[in-house]
Parts: sequence; structure tokens; C-alpha cells
Amino acid sequence: MSELSLSEALPYPVEGDIVELRDGSIWVVKGCWHGCEGLVAVPRVVLGRKVKRLSEAYEVVLRYYRHFVKYVEEIGREVPVVPLSEVLRVLRWSIEGIKPQQPLVRDVLGKLWEAGLRCGVAGSYLGGYYGKASDVDVHCLDLPGSYERLCRLYEDGVLEHLGPGAVWEEVHEVSEGIEVVRHTQLMMRKLLQGVYRGVRLTLRFINCERIKPLLGPYVDVRPAELLVKVVASDYRTPSVIEAEVVRSSTRVPSALYLVSHRVRYAEIPEGTLISVEGFVRLSSGGLYVVNLDESTVRWLLPP
Repeated sequence: MSELSLSEALPYPVEGDIVELRDGSIWVVKGCWHGCEGLVAVPRVVLGRKVKRLSEAYEVVLRYYRHFVKYVEEIGREVPVVPLSEVLRVLRWSIEGIKPQQPLVRDVLGKLWEAGLRCGVAGSYLGGYYGKASDVDVHCLDLPGSYERLCRLYEDGVLEHLGPGAVWEEVHEVSEGIEVVRHTQLMMRKLLQGVYRGVRLTLRFINCERIKPLLGPYVDVRPAELLVKVVASDYRTPSVIEAEVVRSSTRVPSALYLVSHRVRYAEIPEGTLISVEGFVRLSSGGLYVVNLDESTVRWLLPP
């Protein structure tokens, strides 16, 4: 697949693309759906300071960019929407991201493309705010067989699993929404977060089609405390997880969907129990949805 066909597969900004604003701040695009008013995004560098955690990003938005916050019907809540008039340029992992300048990143992408994956660099290496300790964020198209090809890269020794030290460091740096011990256990099993030649690597497989039936407008929204069991997991971004309701504080059906744009909620093993407090939304198509990114995940218990 060439640069042209890769960009054609993603003709508009999606999860992981970088937005540079006229005030010099750097934002990262979130999700796959954006209205005509601007791009749904969160800040990563503001006033020269890197923003790592999602909770910190929202604090920055409310302090400096409250006027960006809009209610987006398809998402069902208020989110930061960067007005197109404020955008200086957009860097896309599917275009600029496939031609990285850093030798190590070029090497990583070369190995992935040789394996049949179609990827580009995202995150700090795309936005230019990386440091010596930065991990390499790579986003890929979700083509048939992609996850199996990723598995073979581990089997062949091209990629390695994160060691205990790297896992502990990562969890303490960015862990939100998952208790530390559980987060550590999950990361030790993941293929989406690994190591290449001593450098931490995070991969996302972008698939914007699967979440469409779960988008708004929503006909009902209710708060709930839930205990659910994962029936079918997902390695993709956005993650769409089928779950069985074990217990609920409010009346909901026996099955619903959990969605997330965060890699920590990808590759959750089937059979995992999740205790979550948030909102259950009913789509116009009759599907019940819980967005983990806005919820409080009290604990996960892998099988």
C-alpha cells in the first residue's frame, strides 16, 4: 500500500493525528467523528509544558480553552472541539507519519511494513515534542490479519513484551481508571505495548467503522453503577467490547457495549469482570453503550 492509498483509506483526520494551533499549542485528535465546527482533540503541549494524562488535558482545557467545549450529539456529551479557524496545520500519521526523520522510528516502521502492516508514527514523534525517554506511538490501519501479523513479530523476536520495570514505570506515569496492580497484570499480557531494540512501542489499529452504530444521537441517558463481564474483547481503536451485565444499580438489558479510545482498555481478556460507574446511553438503533473514557473504572478482575 502506497502513501496515496494509505491516505485515501483515511481521508479525514482521525485518532492520533496532530493539530498545531496558532497559539503554538499542540493537540492530538481523538476519535473518528468530527463535526463541521472543528476537530475533537485534547492538548498535549501547552505553554511549553507536556500534558500526559487525560485528566490533566481536561484541566488545561477548562482553564485556558473553555470556549472550545461543545456538546457533540454523536458523542453524547461536551468535549473540546478545536475550531478550524484556530488550526495552523494538521500532521497526519497516514501521510507525514510514514516518512519519519528519526532513524530508530524509520527502522520500526520498516519492520512493521515488511510484516504486512500499514502504519505511520503518531504521538510525540509526529508532533515533534519527543524526548530521550519518549516511547514510539505507531498507528496502523486495521487490515485483515493485522493482529496475527503482530503476533508473529513477537514470535520471531522482532518485538518483545514489556518487562516488569518498564510496565511499572508506564503504569505509574499514566495509569488512570484502572487500579495499579490490575493495570500491571494486563500490560504484561499485551501485544499492543511492547519493546523494539530497547525502546517502548505502543501500537493502535484504527477502525472507524465498528463504532458508528454506537454513536448518537442518544434517546436515553442514565447514570449507573455496573458490574459487567467481558464477552468479546477488542484490540482495535476505538475499542468496542461486548459485555454481559452481572449487576446494575439501574434497569438495563443483560448485554451492552463498552467503548474506549484508550489503549489500556484494548486486549482485555474475555471473562474479565469490570466494576464501572458512569452513564448508560441508548442509541437510536436500540444499542446500550457505556463510554469507559468518561467513566470511573473501579476495578478489573482478569480471568
